[in-house]
Amino acid sequence: MTKLLPLLIGATAVALVFPSAFERYRASLVSEGEVERLEPPVAVVEAAVPRPSGRMVRLPAGADGHFRVEARFDGRNEEVMVDTGATYVALGQETARRLGVWVDPSDFVHRAQTAQGTVRAALAKVRHLSIGPVEAADVDVMVLEGQGPGVTLLGMSFLKRLSRFEVADGRLTLVQ
Repeated sequence: MTKLLPLLIGATAVALVFPSAFERYRASLVSEGEVERLEPPVAVVEAAVPRPSGRMVRLPAGADGHFRVEARFDGRNEEVMVDTGATYVALGQETARRLGVWVDPSDFVHRAQTAQGTVRAALAKVRHLSIGPVEAADVDVMVLEGQGPGVTLLGMSFLKRLSRFEVADGRLTLVQ
């Protein structure tokens, strides 16, 4: 160990007397009189935009021009008719019970305008609603008192969750 001590002291003295190769290189990058600038690191920001899943369903129009399809409400099947004019997925009270959507009589505090006139309505949520591979979670639904519209309407509370939907050549395409 004592033999290495003079070598260690000598190496330290040389390092202090002569500038390091790194300092010479850094000095060569900056012209005389110029201030060395350090660029801040680039920040990586993750966007909160959901990526399209590529899931798609094409629905043919019925003879009456409407688009009907079998949907799954929390694992239970129900035929729905697509209605872009409906703000919510709308279903009658009996249909809601059958699908497991429970509302209390005191929840009917809203009014909804239907083809049959004005009815009392309650807002609720469906945990999972899907049409084939196209699906959404926690979808707002409007339960209409009594029989409701006679058919379950697939309204904008579901459709707005899609990346797009369009009608062309007698088919409605839903894309997630």
